[in-house]
Amino acid sequence: MSKILVTGGAGFIGQNLVSKLSESHDVVIFDNGFRGSFTKSDNKKIKFIDGDITKISDWEQIPPEIDSVFHLGAINGTKFFYEIPEKVLDVNIKGMQNLLEFSRKRDIDDILFTSSSEVYGYPKIFPTPETEELSIPDVYNPRFSYSSSKIIGEVLCINFAQKYNLKHTIVRYHNIYGPNMGHEHVMPQFIRKLIKNEEFSVEGDGTETRSFCFIDDAIDATLLVNNDDSFKNRIFNIGNDVETSISDLLELLSKISGKDIEPKFKPKDHAGTKRRVPEISKARSVGYTPKITLKDGLRITYDWYSKYYREN
Repeated sequence: MSKILVTGGAGFIGQNLVSKLSESHDVVIFDNGFRGSFTKSDNKKIKFIDGDITKISDWEQIPPEIDSVFHLGAINGTKFFYEIPEKVLDVNIKGMQNLLEFSRKRDIDDILFTSSSEVYGYPKIFPTPETEELSIPDVYNPRFSYSSSKIIGEVLCINFAQKYNLKHTIVRYHNIYGPNMGHEHVMPQFIRKLIKNEEFSVEGDGTETRSFCFIDDAIDATLLVNNDDSFKNRIFNIGNDVETSISDLLELLSKISGKDIEPKFKPKDHAGTKRRVPEISKARSVGYTPKITLKDGLRITYDWYSKYYREN
């Protein structure tokens, strides 16, 4: 049985990935709990190590005989991009450098790096393929601290892999959502406003579009593309190719909650791209098909967060 290291395994995507991987592998979680804490489990296949990915000495706590690494460790969340951009850059870049040095020393030859749709900046092609050029539209906009760190992470991953002949996979996640995803994202913020009866302010004008992908689909896609060996260029968009406007999202949320929503739209300085929809034919070619509709996924997510916000 192989042993897999998951950095950032206490985060939203990380916990779901670990749960799936542990069905057939031993898994080591390496995380300092910045974005979440891993729920203690009796599963003997899972080992948790409290460590900081920016500190190379903490990596020495990781047990031997690691066969592959899923590198999710990073600071995410739009709120943090604006409030602590220097920390975002430090953690995400230094963490990647330390991962590669760790892999070199341990002779690990299989790495998956989790990137983001943010690397496309303001894309020109829709749906956006993996071949779209990466960009940093405005170096003075702190929002792009995150996308910059992911672009650098991709470059580090690819060049390190080529030098040391490693199998590498890069996944660019597009608006992954689901229960327990934190509180810095659109869906939990909208649900909180409904439950807490807060003013329903919405940044933008409602015509902005996103393609929301439920967490279960994202995990299935991640494992499918990682297990595939048919592509030399191993960069994959992970998401759903159904595009939804923010206004349509609010309408669906209103129906699910049974509450009227009267949004107060307001412009946002330094906003992100107006549209985001991935071209996912590459992932589909290795067997990926999104299964959870936005209606069903939003219902599951709403039920989880409505209970949480009523109790907290």
